[in-house]
Amino acid sequence: MEILVYLTVFLLLGIVSILAVGLGENVDQAMAIAKEIKGKKKDMLKQKSSLGKRLSKLSRMRKNLVVQVQMSEHTYRLMTIACIIAGGAVGKLVFKSMAFVLLIGGLGAAVPLLYLSFKGTKTRSSRMEKLRSTMMILSGSYIVTEDLLKTVQDNLELLEYPKPFQDFLTYCNYIDGNIKVALRRLEAQVNNAYFSQWIDVLVMAQDDRQLKYVTMSVVDSMNDVAQAQMESDTAIYAVWREYFMVLALIFAAPLIFKILMPMAYEILVTSLVGQGLFVLLLAAVVFSLVRALKLNKPILM
Repeated sequence: MEILVYLTVFLLLGIVSILAVGLGENVDQAMAIAKEIKGKKKDMLKQKSSLGKRLSKLSRMRKNLVVQVQMSEHTYRLMTIACIIAGGAVGKLVFKSMAFVLLIGGLGAAVPLLYLSFKGTKTRSSRMEKLRSTMMILSGSYIVTEDLLKTVQDNLELLEYPKPFQDFLTYCNYIDGNIKVALRRLEAQVNNAYFSQWIDVLVMAQDDRQLKYVTMSVVDSMNDVAQAQMESDTAIYAVWREYFMVLALIFAAPLIFKILMPMAYEILVTSLVGQGLFVLLLAAVVFSLVRALKLNKPILM
């Protein structure tokens, strides 16, 4: 009987010891988990902050593009709504799940931004081409006349980018006759590195007329970059054309299945595996679109 009591006590002590050790381990694990949760919370806060910065950057980019292409906010909103509806219609046609309809409708909201990006790039390139032509005309005339005001007055009607130079003449004739000050004011109106170099040369040429020939050197450098821009645009547009062809094939594949192989289509759009593949596919489309948009930038800024 005593042996049984001792054995019971021994077992109880052993169980208590095991529980104590296990409790200690659980406490350590709980502390480790708590630290991990705190770390995850910090990471989440950083991610939220990063996400907020990206959304703010995207909003600023959108506003800048709307201004550059001279589109009203009302028109942009109408275009966005139309693209969302069109995206939802495509999603409804291809998929049966409402989640995919909403997802593709959401992707449709990015189409106006893509359009603005293309048009904005074209607008900037056109603006730089006009600026380059204007600088070339004025440089050639200034080398002959050595009088900047006379050069601008005589060629104003020929300039493809006349507005800043109209302001330049108005400022010199009616406000302040200091040409150097007027040139710096002109430089501030046109945000371009080559134009700033050109203005620097014109300012120095007011004291040393021999520097007038350097203005053509700046324009020649700009011509070289413009040629590189044309070649870059040709290559980028070819890439975009192929990209959109691939996108069309990607979204046409489910429709082909729907028409030619209805049973396979049902499995594809209703099974968890098929839906998972479509989610990965859409994620890849979004990722590739973001990466591709970074290529759509002019060399001449």
